Amino acid sequence: MKYTRFPVLVCMVLALVLTPNLCAQPLSEPDQHQTGNSFYDALIGGRFRTLLRYSGQQRNSNLQVLQDDSDPDISDTKIQQYSALGGYLGYQTGSWFNTTVGATVYAAVPFGNNPADRRGLGGLYEENGDQDAYAALGELYIQYQESGHLLKLGRQEMPGYRFVSMSNIRVSPVTHSGLIYENRVMNNVAINFAYISQMKERNAKKFIDMAKGARVYESSNGKQLIRGEYNRDDYDSSGYIGAKKEMTLLSLVLQNERYRLEAWDYYVEDFVNTVFLYGQYNIDPPESRFGYVLAAQYTRQKDVGDHIAGNIDTWHYGLSFRLSADGLGFFVNYDQVAYNENSYDGGTIFVRWGTPQMFNSFQVQDSELAGTKSYGVGFQYDFGRNGSIPGVVMRWRYGHYNLPDDLLMTDARQDRSEATFDLRYSLGQKSGFGIFTEMKGFSLQFRLGYNNYRTDYSFEAYRKIHGYDFNVATKDFLDARLYIDYLF
Repeated sequence: MKYTRFPVLVCMVLALVLTPNLCAQPLSEPDQHQTGNSFYDALIGGRFRTLLRYSGQQRNSNLQVLQDDSDPDISDTKIQQYSALGGYLGYQTGSWFNTTVGATVYAAVPFGNNPADRRGLGGLYEENGDQDAYAALGELYIQYQESGHLLKLGRQEMPGYRFVSMSNIRVSPVTHSGLIYENRVMNNVAINFAYISQMKERNAKKFIDMAKGARVYESSNGKQLIRGEYNRDDYDSSGYIGAKKEMTLLSLVLQNERYRLEAWDYYVEDFVNTVFLYGQYNIDPPESRFGYVLAAQYTRQKDVGDHIAGNIDTWHYGLSFRLSADGLGFFVNYDQVAYNENSYDGGTIFVRWGTPQMFNSFQVQDSELAGTKSYGVGFQYDFGRNGSIPGVVMRWRYGHYNLPDDLLMTDARQDRSEATFDLRYSLGQKSGFGIFTEMKGFSLQFRLGYNNYRTDYSFEAYRKIHGYDFNVATKDFLDARLYIDYLF
């Protein structure tokens, strides 16, 4: 049966046509700075964008050894860490006939202790087996913009495109290469189109295609990840090595003061089509200090074309309730992912083009694994709201991730939980910002996550039943991160 593209987008367009007076407040226009009088004026009349960042992370894991403890090569602990200085330097020209040109270089250098045997966190360049410096031309684009329209071609940051986004949680963000078109002609309506040929990982020097960027692997530790028919010549031990695949993206966003509706479609040729829906309803009772938000999301992924990753047939949905009052925010979330042993990795959702969109995507756990049922709760407090501690925001979250764990399940995994603590300080802004808000001047962010894994399984029996090759299982670990930024 053929897979139909954009069915929900068509429905939303019809809804828009049938309800022309739905919108009240316009979406924000894309940024545009002063137009130059000549080409030379535009060339020298642009603006620089510069970030200096220190980023450090350490993850200390306790492991349960599954075989004879006398084996000297198996450790019951594992430490990963990096410490780096870096950031970016970019320049965008002024506007000349509504056209600008821009470029940004991203870089990081080791700072402190970065042992080769502790790599794997993605802060520094790791492809040569060490933790080294890197520099990459992550942005190089030409942009045309006039009222209600934006057209941009080349390498670029794509911060607002959901599954395709920056994921700026190390030294450098993810960037992409392609063509985007944004339409804001109608009030409260955003239409986005993109043709994306490549992406650059956070700590990479080069761009890769959208199939390899999804981190598709044939197998892992003796477990066959791909299900169904596929071309084995497309894979080696590093993952997908076949023909380059591009992504086509289309989205429609409707928004006013009361609600927000989004429909996104990401189509990677011969690989997978992803439909993502998001809805949010805001409740602000008159004369009440409390505000409420109800939100829901749905993801559907299906293989397409030559299905280079075999069968993909999975889904996810999530529900969220949020409450806010006087600088305090509170939330409760639920996410569920399908379990389907006939789908890639049992139904795991592909999310590695940018930022995972699940409500319970926390510091480490992203709630995208096959069969995951996750429950999350947390709160955030802005200490500067009432002037008690200006420039300080704190957040605490707890999530429980219930995964399929029967011995006979091909894609069984350990249940786990995560508690995270985030603290953000801004020297220049006193209140009204979040944990990841981009702010001018000096800011500091500290993050600490504790992950606890259930270990009362018969791991030896599971290995024998399925023929998998693994020697240890995770017990628990601490994940600590520090960012010190100065944004010019």
